[in-house]
Amino acid sequence: MSTDSEPDASMVPGPAPSPTNRDDPRGARCWGAWLWGAAALLAALVIGVAVHKAWPVLFPAIAERAPLDAACDIRAAACTVRFADGGSVRLDIRPRGMPTARPLDVNVRLQGLPVPERMELDFTGVDMDMGYNRVTLMPVAGDPSRYAATAMLPVCVRERMRWEARVLLHLPNAILAAPFRFVTNRPGAAP
Repeated sequence: MSTDSEPDASMVPGPAPSPTNRDDPRGARCWGAWLWGAAALLAALVIGVAVHKAWPVLFPAIAERAPLDAACDIRAAACTVRFADGGSVRLDIRPRGMPTARPLDVNVRLQGLPVPERMELDFTGVDMDMGYNRVTLMPVAGDPSRYAATAMLPVCVRERMRWEARVLLHLPNAILAAPFRFVTNRPGAAP
């Protein structure tokens, strides 16, 4: 038995030496799984906050919706809807016929309603979700009852698409909606 040689590990009393983290693939996998779990939780939290913040913008709570005037065709002439208190919203969109994928001149006139903090025109598909399609209407200088904007309708895969143009009046403590329905035909489709 030589004294200058190291003792055999099996002969040394006490626990066996443990491998380092570099040598333990199971420990590395454990840390990797923990990091992926933390990243997934963080991503879910960010998505949840984004949905919570975006929900009122995408789907505003409407305090009053004016009755729809089914007899008026916004493609042929300006239309007016009236609220229960007698106030009205007149919508005029040109060019007539409501072509898709072309700029539309939008004019709104209010009568008997308070001046809104903000006004928007929201185009929504009646039978098909067409995504977020909303423009802000700006006051016309010199006439506090008139608002204007340029908008555009997207092209739909259907030959005939039913739409609702909704004028949203953002008042200090309520949102009023003035709906107008119309139909567009895909270019080249039979009317």
